[in-house]
Amino acid sequence: MWCYVRGGNRVSALVLALGWATVSAVVAQGATPGPMPFAELGQIKKFVSVEVLTHGTAEKLGLKSGELTDVTRLTFLKNFPGVALEGSGGPPPDGTERLNQLGFLTCEVWTVGEEYIVAYHVDCNAGSYFMSKTPGSLWNRAILGYGPKDDVSAEIQKGLRSMVEQFAASFFKVRGGDRLP
Repeated sequence: MWCYVRGGNRVSALVLALGWATVSAVVAQGATPGPMPFAELGQIKKFVSVEVLTHGTAEKLGLKSGELTDVTRLTFLKNFPGVALEGSGGPPPDGTERLNQLGFLTCEVWTVGEEYIVAYHVDCNAGSYFMSKTPGSLWNRAILGYGPKDDVSAEIQKGLRSMVEQFAASFFKVRGGDRLP
């Protein structure tokens, strides 16, 4: 679907396009009868990758991938007590571990705009390396928003924290609530 916005307002075009993509993805998935297919989450013993990638104008706005990754990993450690976070970047090359026991959490942050109003989209995916790392493969959440340039960084960080907390709730619910105090 192409969207033309009169007057060259690229931020509005992105918000409309991302909104359409989000609605399309939700419609494409449809309503699934019965429980969500999260059982594979219960097999994960440790996480080997938690990362945040940035796209668009994020770096120009001061949103650095490394810094967002560090903050997200700290949030992850607080919300996943008793679950190891080892290494970075994926499963070990020697293949000594079963891939379905190794988990990942990857978030992507897209921004458009550098002036007063900035549009943003944050999309987080999680699962095991047994499943492919595609959106919605096991667990997926996304937020879409816009706001003043000076507020977007805090909103994105708040959104990332919220998504890690939501993933932790799903993860521990599947595991039977074996979250440590």
